[in-house]
Amino acid sequence: MLLNHNQSSLSFHSELYSFVPENHLLRRIHELVDFSFINELVKESYCVFYGRPANEPELLFRLLFLQFLYNLLDERVIEDSQYNLAYKWFLGLNPEDTLPDPSQLSRFRVHRLGANQVEKVLEHIVKQCVEKGLLKSNAIIIDSTPTIANAAKEKPLDVLKKASNRLLKGVKKQHSRLYEKLPKFPMKKKRDSFCII
Repeated sequence: MLLNHNQSSLSFHSELYSFVPENHLLRRIHELVDFSFINELVKESYCVFYGRPANEPELLFRLLFLQFLYNLLDERVIEDSQYNLAYKWFLGLNPEDTLPDPSQLSRFRVHRLGANQVEKVLEHIVKQCVEKGLLKSNAIIIDSTPTIANAAKEKPLDVLKKASNRLLKGVKKQHSRLYEKLPKFPMKKKRDSFCII
């Protein structure tokens, strides 16, 4: 369910935004770039009458724009936006407001709207920024591919070391004379091993 939200409701802490410089890039982007078309564009993706209240699509697109602008990951843009006053001001939130979960950005980008629509909107926003002289490039790279953690993969060098040690043990067991002729290299561990060239 899509709700109507206004830009920053009254807050006791909104005076903090006076610390964001008037010439800050995000203030200039906010003044010169129109983000209002986003809600109309994605309106059909949401049910008006039922379902959980959804985060404002414009807020999510502004987060995606911050990701593009500052080259941040989902988790990082949410974390930085939580304490960076310029980001919070640009998002239209009060300083004490909470942000969506980082996983929601990915769900919104990939499952809710699809990469094509998100890319079109970002291209439109970036094009506005380039036309108004706020950005110098209009190339967009969005990473929403699943990645395997380094801890889950074995590095090629480790695989080679294990294979060479197994081979060396087999040679030592089966052909002791040949094993004696192999060059010896100093190793940190007490195991016998050699260098593969």
